[in-house]
Amino acid sequence: MKKCKFCQSDIDEKAKICPQCKKKQGPKIFRWVIIGLILIAIIGVALNKKEEDNFKKEYKQDEKVTYKNVEYSITKVERTKGSNEFFKAKDGYEYVKVTIKIENKSDEKVSYNALDFRMVNGEGAEADFYSITAEEDVALNSGQIDAGGKVEGVIIWEQKEGDKNLKVRYYSNFLIDKEYKFQWTLN
Repeated sequence: MKKCKFCQSDIDEKAKICPQCKKKQGPKIFRWVIIGLILIAIIGVALNKKEEDNFKKEYKQDEKVTYKNVEYSITKVERTKGSNEFFKAKDGYEYVKVTIKIENKSDEKVSYNALDFRMVNGEGAEADFYSITAEEDVALNSGQIDAGGKVEGVIIWEQKEGDKNLKVRYYSNFLIDKEYKFQWTLN
């Protein structure tokens, strides 16, 4: 005799259905499969967290950053007051034009978005971009990059003139990330 898994009645050792509660007496393997999947998920999250904890977050302007098999680099930084009546910084401010290159080193398509980049000024204020582009610049917009592909474009921020403590931060998703993944300190 054995006990029913559900109602605890005594049933025949070979019974596949309990005569009392009419529930199937299947093997316990399903429970172990679920427990195994949960453990695998927990281990995966822990390993990913450990990888991110060991990831260097601070970079200089000329350093390339590889994050999740995607390489990010700043190829050019230009400070300008603007060059015409439609593209002119307000008094005491200047435009900081940053050209960012993104190379997909992974085996799958990845998304990118200019909104994932923010600038922090010398006073610690973080700002979204002022303008995606102006004049002849090619804007860094949003889209996807095929495996092995790359994209390069400009993002512009308006900052106080002469601020020497500017940083560009990257968030992997501007909508949900509360902490930046890495940042560059500009020269």
